[in-house]
Amino acid sequence: MAVPITAGGGGALLKDIEYIYAVYKERSFSKAARRLFISQPSLSAAVKRVEQELGLPLFNRSTSPVSLTEAGEYYIKSAEKIMEIEREMRAHLAELAGGGPASLRVGSSMFFCSYVLPDIVGEFRKEHGSVVVTLSEGSSVALSEKLKDGSLDFMLEAEPPDKNIFESAVWTTEEIILAVPAAFAINGELEEYRCTFEELAASRKGGPRKPAAPPERFAGEEFLILTKWNDLHRRAMAICRRAGFAPKVSMYLEQMMTAYYLACEGKGIAFVRDALLDCLPPTDKVFFYRIDSPESERGIYLSYKKSGGLTQIQRDFIEFMKRAKLPRESAKTAEG
Repeated sequence: MAVPITAGGGGALLKDIEYIYAVYKERSFSKAARRLFISQPSLSAAVKRVEQELGLPLFNRSTSPVSLTEAGEYYIKSAEKIMEIEREMRAHLAELAGGGPASLRVGSSMFFCSYVLPDIVGEFRKEHGSVVVTLSEGSSVALSEKLKDGSLDFMLEAEPPDKNIFESAVWTTEEIILAVPAAFAINGELEEYRCTFEELAASRKGGPRKPAAPPERFAGEEFLILTKWNDLHRRAMAICRRAGFAPKVSMYLEQMMTAYYLACEGKGIAFVRDALLDCLPPTDKVFFYRIDSPESERGIYLSYKKSGGLTQIQRDFIEFMKRAKLPRESAKTAEG
């Protein structure tokens, strides 16, 4: 499909794309108009003009919310490529011109943005002191969308996004463990598997390891489960299903750290990542258990968009992350 560049030239084309992309993202002309700070009639007229030039409708206006036509889907795919090229061009020219510090935008979970990435960014900036790094927290679904539309340069997450769109490489691996409130009676029955904070932290650094606990031993206990679309939700449900039971859920939560702190308050059993022990102070409010299940081990992936080239600072960050590791230091003080 040829997108005409009319009297306004390339600037008019980019403005048209901005308007149509806003309607696509918001699924509403009125919401898109508010986002663009223009009136709805002006936006509707601009989109209608493009549709008349193309000879095809881009949106099904009879649906609520509005949806793309087949031509609209193709237009959006083409528009995303054009926007990506423009972003890369501007970033590269800014580097060549020395127009301000280089920048990186990295998205990950609250845990990584709070406890892991700040140290990694600090080390990276020792080599690239002028770079400005923005960390964005969010779910893997939300971060994938931001990576796709160019709002992020990199994503660090447990599940690799769409392989057709993104490049992904395993940065590290981690183990999913259980944090069980110390007051729960089940702990008295599982002494051979039960680990204190200090015991599990020591085993992660080469000390003695206790065996993994059979998940079915926790059937009937109350669980704190993350919401759907989170990889930890999928793994928790798969672990329980493989063990022959459905977890008794007391609360669904958005963030693993919230689940962990609630487990410390005795509200239920939480599935957490073992890297948590590297970043938080010791506690006697919970016991920890390794889990005897294949779903308890997972990779952490560094992902970025395939299309287009990378800036020099982005290439440097990829090479740096190949050397960077999760912290294996004494626990840091963490604010609740």
